Amino acid sequence: MGFLSSSALSNPNARRKPEVLPRRNRAGVPCMAVEKRAFRQDPLPTIKDFNRRISYHGKRKEFDAALKVKGMIEAAEALDTGIRRNVYTFNAWLDACVRCGRKELTTEAMQEMASLGVKPNIVSFNTILKGFATGQKKDVDNALALLNEMKRLNVEPDILSYNTVLNACAEALEMTTAKKLVVEMLRNDVKPDDFTITTLAKGWMTLKNVEELDKLLLLKIKMESGSRTLKRRKPTAYYTVADGYVRSGRPRKAVALIKSLLPHHREETDGEVFSMLHEIDVAVDVNTFNVLLKALKESAASSLSAQKVLMEMERYDVAPDNITYITLVDLLCANGDMELGEATIASLADSDFPTTAAMYNALIKGYSRTSPPNMEKVFEIYEAMKEPKDGYSPPDHITSACVVDALARVGDVGTALKVLQEAEASEDFAARPRKETFNALIKAYRTAVLKVRTLEEDEFDGDEGADDFDREHLAHYFNAARRILIRMHGFHDERVTPDVITYNTAIDICAELGDVPNAEKLYNEMIADKIRPDVTTFNTLIKACNRARTGLMEAFKWTKEMSEKNVKPDQYTYAGLLSASAESKDVPRALEYFQETLQAKRDEMMRFREEEEESFLQLSVHPSAYVSLMKAFSNLGVNGSKMIFKLRDELKARGYEMGVSGYTAIANCYAQQGDYNAVDATFDEMLRKVRNIPESLNKRQQSIRLKAYCKGNNLPAAVQLFFAESDPDVAMYNTLLMYCCDAKDMDNLVRVLRRMEADGVVPDERTGVSVKEMMRSVATVLKSFDSRFTSLILQAASSNSPPTAEQEAT
Repeated sequence: MGFLSSSALSNPNARRKPEVLPRRNRAGVPCMAVEKRAFRQDPLPTIKDFNRRISYHGKRKEFDAALKVKGMIEAAEALDTGIRRNVYTFNAWLDACVRCGRKELTTEAMQEMASLGVKPNIVSFNTILKGFATGQKKDVDNALALLNEMKRLNVEPDILSYNTVLNACAEALEMTTAKKLVVEMLRNDVKPDDFTITTLAKGWMTLKNVEELDKLLLLKIKMESGSRTLKRRKPTAYYTVADGYVRSGRPRKAVALIKSLLPHHREETDGEVFSMLHEIDVAVDVNTFNVLLKALKESAASSLSAQKVLMEMERYDVAPDNITYITLVDLLCANGDMELGEATIASLADSDFPTTAAMYNALIKGYSRTSPPNMEKVFEIYEAMKEPKDGYSPPDHITSACVVDALARVGDVGTALKVLQEAEASEDFAARPRKETFNALIKAYRTAVLKVRTLEEDEFDGDEGADDFDREHLAHYFNAARRILIRMHGFHDERVTPDVITYNTAIDICAELGDVPNAEKLYNEMIADKIRPDVTTFNTLIKACNRARTGLMEAFKWTKEMSEKNVKPDQYTYAGLLSASAESKDVPRALEYFQETLQAKRDEMMRFREEEEESFLQLSVHPSAYVSLMKAFSNLGVNGSKMIFKLRDELKARGYEMGVSGYTAIANCYAQQGDYNAVDATFDEMLRKVRNIPESLNKRQQSIRLKAYCKGNNLPAAVQLFFAESDPDVAMYNTLLMYCCDAKDMDNLVRVLRRMEADGVVPDERTGVSVKEMMRSVATVLKSFDSRFTSLILQAASSNSPPTAEQEAT
């Protein structure tokens, strides 16, 4: 028997001597001396045997083995054994190249076919087209070019050709190109099939484009209506579109679509498109009901409605699978029915239904989402899974991710690290952590930063002092997250390497720290790793610019990048630009972006309003947009105050909380009017209603109170407030000095200057403006001050430069 015997081909795992790759000459062909011995065997292997062997190695992604067999064929040709490569040989080789990620060799193979006079067929081209589904635009262009080459060679593309190119478009989210390709298909009388619909649906659901999903559903219905077959239709395209609705934020529409396929529920659905489905007999399967359960979960349906789905499955003689029960438990836990979720799993174990780690993972997620997270139950389940007993399943890689995520929610970085290390040391490969666990750990670092950052925001209310928080203390969290990112790269395994969530979370740490350079560096690494950024990526980068107060132009840079990456802005993008405009005191742009935020929300509202009228009030603009606009108007004096009060009334009408920044903006308006009673009442309300803030006012807020007393001609109260403050800043000194001068109150003026000298506060230009009018009266008194402090006051008072707009606002 030859070296490729029929038994070896029929059973590749049969015992045989290992094939040794022979030495090669410069052309890469096995040395003739070695191959002469191989081809003296009787009977000789045929070209069909070689083709099957190349195909076998290709499917197993054994590139070197496939290359070896190809070399043997070339050697056989050179020895004139009668073996000649044919189109099937090249097709098998092309398939091996594509499967093994060596698509660059396909061009060489096609050139070789042409030199041997072997004409490629439709399979040759379709095989090469498969290699272009990489998510890169350039590969979409290459796929389209190859499609045109097929036509030039009179090889008509078939439905598989078009579907393969559509898949490349969907992977790269080049859906405009995909639409044009569908038009070309129809023009060439190539009818779309279920794979066409599902491929397009996957692309549109990634872009969350509900309108295009609607068109796909209508196209599918027309396809079914035009078919004369009496067979029951497959449900694949329908539940894929329904899943697209869920992923696009329209779960109720998905529920309506699935119910339209069930004869017993068709009366519950309305609408022209869903009514057309009533005439089509669809053979629903377990995947259909699984999508229905998923849609019910995302639409916050009751636990009872999920249990009814199980009864419906029994009516249609569809057996639940693991996904069914996992989704059911997930829904129960999302509704807070934790005991019912545990009872469901226990009943499955009692009935000998194989429970899985995913079911217990759903319980862990459920307990982590309670308020506050029930960490005791989380670890009770986790420990029981590590030592399986009472029907518990061993943990998998998602288990450690769920536990670390629970710890991330409470900011417990130390324990999260221990859980990760424990999972890494597991003897069970299935329990080893993957990217989900590492992402959760980076999230834990982000939560730790956010906790400290929130306290700093409450302390400084987002003003100048917010830049004084301990960056060095928090920078080690970013450095730790950076090390995790480097570790993930080191695995060289797509199951562990970073994804868009990894980078978004790491960039968000930079945003919380106001670290724009590192945020931009991470973005560039993300692009270099060929990871497609999403709208969250850009929103987080804009947030970093706002934290660092880099100005509008830096934020505009990212909106331009969004456009180039074909990422559509959402309401949070416009809210970020609104915040940047407010920080830049650019009221016209702030108003413009507030309108854009409203419009983005309105567009979302109109899509949902078809579903449920009551969702109208749930889709109003986020309160941070109103607060940002308040900040912008705070620089316009009396006219600005009127707008700020209107925005406050709008927030209250919608039942929103104004937060620290909102209350501060309102108090500042009252301070401008000298209404110190209203200022005190506003801050009292803030301390009562806003949760998780310090019990006392920060420097910015005390400065507003001081200004209110001064403007309200209550200088004694202002002086009392000032001297009660333990560490007043220069702005508070300047405010009180100015009003002491206005009141010609020499005694308090001197007291303030004495404290300014004692506290070592350096006078600025605004200090000079404040005391300039009383310099003659003060000159004599200043002789008793330290000479250095006296010279600073005189220098500030003699400065001719007017105060800046920011100083004037202060």
